[in-house]
Amino acid sequence: MEIKEKNKVIRGLSGKVSDVKVAVEASAKVELLSSSTASKDIDLKRMAAWAMNYLIRTPRPELNYEPVFQCYPLRCPPVPAGQDPVVSCDTDARMDWEWYYMREISGSEAGREVEAAFHKRIRKYVGPDGRVWATPGSFDESDIHGEKQGAKDMIIHIWGATKILKSLSEDYLRTNNPESKALAQKVMRALKKLAVWDAGNRCWFACGMGALREDGTVVPNGWNAQPAPIVEPLITYYLATQDAEGLDFAKSYARGMMDNCQPDGIRFNEQGVPSGGFDFGPHAHGTMHAVWGVAHLGLITGEQKYLDFAKGTFTWLQKRGTGTGWFPAGPDNCNETCAISDMISLSAMLAKGGNPEYFDYLERYLRNYIGNLQFIITPEFEAYYRKLNQAAGEEKIKNGLNELQKFQGGIVGGSGLNDYENVLLGGVSGFAMFGCCAPEGMRAIYTAWCNAIERLSESKLGPAGVYVNVALSRDSDLGRVVSFFPDEGRMTVKAGVKDDFFLRPPHWAPRDKVRAFAGGKSIAARWSGDYVWFNSVNPGDEVSITYPLVAFKHEVDGLWKKTPELKIKFNWLGNLVVSSDPAPALTPLFTGRPRQLPDPPETNKK
Repeated sequence: MEIKEKNKVIRGLSGKVSDVKVAVEASAKVELLSSSTASKDIDLKRMAAWAMNYLIRTPRPELNYEPVFQCYPLRCPPVPAGQDPVVSCDTDARMDWEWYYMREISGSEAGREVEAAFHKRIRKYVGPDGRVWATPGSFDESDIHGEKQGAKDMIIHIWGATKILKSLSEDYLRTNNPESKALAQKVMRALKKLAVWDAGNRCWFACGMGALREDGTVVPNGWNAQPAPIVEPLITYYLATQDAEGLDFAKSYARGMMDNCQPDGIRFNEQGVPSGGFDFGPHAHGTMHAVWGVAHLGLITGEQKYLDFAKGTFTWLQKRGTGTGWFPAGPDNCNETCAISDMISLSAMLAKGGNPEYFDYLERYLRNYIGNLQFIITPEFEAYYRKLNQAAGEEKIKNGLNELQKFQGGIVGGSGLNDYENVLLGGVSGFAMFGCCAPEGMRAIYTAWCNAIERLSESKLGPAGVYVNVALSRDSDLGRVVSFFPDEGRMTVKAGVKDDFFLRPPHWAPRDKVRAFAGGKSIAARWSGDYVWFNSVNPGDEVSITYPLVAFKHEVDGLWKKTPELKIKFNWLGNLVVSSDPAPALTPLFTGRPRQLPDPPETNKK
């Protein structure tokens, strides 16, 4: 996955790279922020404010705040009427996290009453003994028009329980609500009791990420081979409560997964590469969602075996993708936003585990897919929608557009190599806003937000201090980060605290061309690993780095068995894809510049 040309290294891409050149030289001088004009780059806070629209408006009060799984923005009507059986303990349980995340970024106080009702909905899935009960619709996404499911259909929902454990732990982290802590512990212990344990203190679920009947037998399903994504929720629970029982459970499940203890589960080799599962092999999201927590376990325990395993699994999926942020649910399939978000989370974990260049992968996936796939009704989209659905008549078109207003801010879940519609791969799941992917895309926004600037103790990244890992602008109590991409390679931080600051240029920037500045004064760049180290920065001080922006060409082929002749070329500027060949036939993903969002609705910002 490391591609070299003329001693320039571009990591993390499939295929081949050529014509690597400096597009913008590193500036030899900088002005203070008060005299500088920042570039128009993506805006994480604005993205979160738009996401609040989706969170507030898609839950339907008349259906106990049930949101929607199946949304096809190009169809008229775009969503099926009535209850959506796929939602239960999947779409809704995923969305439950995002209220905390999107509020934290946006600062919005809008929709508090909807949020309270939504959290109440989720907690009702938890039975008196901590087991999570729900209908099984999320395990059969094709059955969106099936019979209404009710009490007779209830199963013990392992997947949903992991989500709810995570939500309760996130709530306790923020509110110190003792009820959230007690309920989280109850769910954790119920999951521990449902797990199968061996003499080596390793564990797994007989149903994998699936479901059990009340008597403990497995509900047969294609998802049973996939491991449950329980390790990350257990770590969140441990970090929130300091309950060592949760951390011990996380270690036991991680070992059970790594050692292939589930008899009919997917198999991992010693390098973390998985096999088995569906006809096409392991499901990308189902696998990475479980492995994400293993990487986090390696970080908090310091045990390298967990990080090495997760890195191997990450590389397996990275090689199945292009490097732009395109990761298929299965070969010859659509790009799945859930999988992108998992890869962003893993990129952050593995970067902190001693691979700082993985922060560039995080930035690529966010810029080229998550940012570009956030659904907004633009004048261009409305014209497109009207053209596609003109046979439906004006009344139905207006109704469809009015319904889609609620879904603005969600992240489109199925997309293609260079477009929304997935034309090059036959249109499979193109321009689909699945209820699983819309909130998982929000998680990706939050992951980028958290990793843009953070205070770290001494770690594999270097000494203790404030680390600026990604060239993404954001305000923080630690400092204000301003990226000047795409106009130049420059990052400036106005410190909010007294500390050492560490600023990371991208891995492809030639180190001897990176310049450092204290205020507007050029200073010698002092390196700590992959970071430029600024000692004892005071609040209000500005520190900057500049570096060359590189441009290059990138060609990928051979990834798609059903279309072996397919070849696609990308033109890059830094971590941004600016164009593709072939060019998109319909809705483009890559426009040559970072995406600029309009103002979000006022109701989202209160």
